[in-house]
Amino acid sequence: MNEVQSRNVVAILQKQPLYYRNFGVWWWHVKRELKRQGYQADQLHHLGDFEDSLGAEYLDGKSVKELDEVAFSHQWEHTFDKYNQNRHVTPDGEVYFLHDEDVE
Repeated sequence: MNEVQSRNVVAILQKQPLYYRNFGVWWWHVKRELKRQGYQADQLHHLGDFEDSLGAEYLDGKSVKELDEVAFSHQWEHTFDKYNQNRHVTPDGEVYFLHDEDVE
C-alpha cells in the first residue's frame, strides 16, 4: 500500500469508522499495513491490537502487492451495493463475519 492509499484509507475511516468492513477478510492486511506505515491507535482507533486468526489465514503466502490488490478490489466491490456489511464470502466460498473489536 502506498502512502497516498494509506492516507486515503485513514481519512475515510476517520469519517466513517465502519467503512473498514468493506475490505472483508482483507481488512487484517490493511490494518497491518497502516501500522507498518507508522499510523497508530491515537490517530485511528482501528489500529489497536485485536486480530482475527481466522481472517489471518487468508493473508499467508501472498505478497504485499497481491494483498493490496485483493483488498482494494474487495473494498471497491463493496462500496456501493454492499456498503458496510460485515457478512462476506472468503476466497474458499465460506461465509465470514468481519468484526474488529478495536472498532465496534
